[in-house]
Amino acid sequence: MTSQKRWIRLFSFLAACLIPFGGMAEPTLTEKSLSLGGSRITYPAVTGMEDAEAEKAVNDAIVSGGHIADYLTRMSELISSGKITTEWFGGLYGDYLSIAFLAEGDVEDSRNTSVWTAVNLNLTTGQPFTWEELFAESENAEEELIAYLEESAAPDLSPMLLNSRVTPVPETFRIDETGLIFLYPADQLCTLHDRAGDIHLAWCELQPLLNLDQGSPADRIGIPEALTLTAESVERIRTIAGGGCVPGIPVTIGESLQALTDRYHLVTDPDVYEGGRMFSLEGGCFRRVYLLTDFLSEDWENSVVQGIRMDRGNLSGLCIGSTSCEEWRMLLGEPDYTVVFDEQKAEINRTVPGECDYYACGAYQLRLQCSQDGVLYSIILTE
Repeated sequence: MTSQKRWIRLFSFLAACLIPFGGMAEPTLTEKSLSLGGSRITYPAVTGMEDAEAEKAVNDAIVSGGHIADYLTRMSELISSGKITTEWFGGLYGDYLSIAFLAEGDVEDSRNTSVWTAVNLNLTTGQPFTWEELFAESENAEEELIAYLEESAAPDLSPMLLNSRVTPVPETFRIDETGLIFLYPADQLCTLHDRAGDIHLAWCELQPLLNLDQGSPADRIGIPEALTLTAESVERIRTIAGGGCVPGIPVTIGESLQALTDRYHLVTDPDVYEGGRMFSLEGGCFRRVYLLTDFLSEDWENSVVQGIRMDRGNLSGLCIGSTSCEEWRMLLGEPDYTVVFDEQKAEINRTVPGECDYYACGAYQLRLQCSQDGVLYSIILTE
């Protein structure tokens, strides 16, 4: 049976299971893994759905769309020489599932390479969904998106990349609670270390293009909550900040900096700011995101992450580039204190002149910095 026919049968079955899907409990994802020699294949499985057959159909879709069977076969072929590994990213967002897989190593032959695959399912209908469904005018979505990628995302890429074409827009993508992530073939966009590249676009960057009407796919995924600052979102912000991490950024304050640079690699040499250093790592989620640490020595093998600074993105209604300081002060309350950044202080902190509000969140501190026009410029979480 061809792959296309398997998918047709699978989605026909999922559509027939519409009522069980609508009545599902709270499903979760659990990781499965298989290792052989130096290879390791990991992938998620959905558990907790009320209908066992529907749950099996979703998991079959994950395995099929993620090419897991092919990778397991390839792993068995490489037992004496070579290796293949996979990582998965994503989760459940409302009644949508979005999972991406990055396979690396001797994926197809003896050349070391990396390949993205993805599975995006509307669990209400049992059908795959496309990124165009999130946009208000799908017939113009790609044209407008191309313009944004070329004007705003491409300039952030390193000029040293072997492949750096952000267009055409790839078919492979995933979503998370923070934005839309396009997953590129390595011969179109790669990292400095030759990984297949990705570009993360925050929901606030895409807001003018999105259909946020009630009942729309974007609404059911929960995107309006990412873009709207309310009393409820303030509680989420304080809870998130109190956990020492930021959604969409795979870093926790206190984590070994050496381990992170070993895994994700540096885009540029660390920059120095007042009292420490800023590190920029490879990967779409780290675009205009910096890890803050000490500057006690030239190396950083004993350093830990002391802070996370976002100059792009959104956090439960805090939208960089659009939320005003009046808005956040109205809902978060008066800050514990405010620091004014004049031209000189801004320069030594690698930022812009303006003001920075400090809020205590458990053991951590949330800093919201605005530019001189009063608009949010950076979200910073520190110890």
